[in-house]
Amino acid sequence: MPLWEQNGIRLLYETYGAPEAEPVLLLHGLGASREMWRLQVDAWQSRYFLIVPDLPGHGDSPPLQAPISIAEMADQVAALVRHLNVASLHVVGLSMGGLVAQELVLRHPALVRDVVLVNTFARLPRPRTLRDRLRLWWRSLLLRVAPMRVYARQVARRMFPKPEQADLRAQAEALIARNDRRSVAYAWRAILAFDTWDRLPTVPVPTLVIHGEEDTTVPYVLCQQLAQRIPNARLKTIGNSGHATPLDAPNRFNQTVESFWRGELTGVQLA
Repeated sequence: MPLWEQNGIRLLYETYGAPEAEPVLLLHGLGASREMWRLQVDAWQSRYFLIVPDLPGHGDSPPLQAPISIAEMADQVAALVRHLNVASLHVVGLSMGGLVAQELVLRHPALVRDVVLVNTFARLPRPRTLRDRLRLWWRSLLLRVAPMRVYARQVARRMFPKPEQADLRAQAEALIARNDRRSVAYAWRAILAFDTWDRLPTVPVPTLVIHGEEDTTVPYVLCQQLAQRIPNARLKTIGNSGHATPLDAPNRFNQTVESFWRGELTGVQLA
């Protein structure tokens, strides 16, 4: 597995498929790793050239030694893409990966052909209810003091709450628990500070926003607002899916994304 380094930040990444095929960059969410895209890799590697990194401090990328911003993550990913001599990518980002994808297209638009933003947002609203405030406080507290296995268990239960999702829940818990707690806490801090709201009208590429209908982490309204801020973006809801749509609805997710890439998607277009 290649390990790439620049300015003290090292990213582990994998590539799949033929380098001459259409390039696709897959960006995972908070506490996850490149492993979360295994169902997309299986489906797409025969047709696309896939670049699948572990974002800074995640997976097999070395732990972070200092705080980092989402913009800095995007710059590191852009440098990796240039190192691989790839341009005009299809970019797909889930949750935190969707934040990195936004900064990537805004800061390095020449690298991006189009972008798919999955269960993500332009900025987090201020919590309006006591329940919302407690939820943010509890997640921040877990990352400060709890072992990663405890944090991982809580997040996995929220992502895959149904009895029939026991295998997915166990896999997610194991994946998240592997991460360095301080690195995930730094990334969480970056998420709380993230805000592209004022810059989104300048996004120059075709954009698809996907929302899992049963996502309890990122509400529909945040995906709707994100799509409304981006010129001519499309918004597609995938039913019977939660926050981890590429994992809990892989066939419908893959078909939706490929339809978008081919210009055949019939989802809602927002001006």
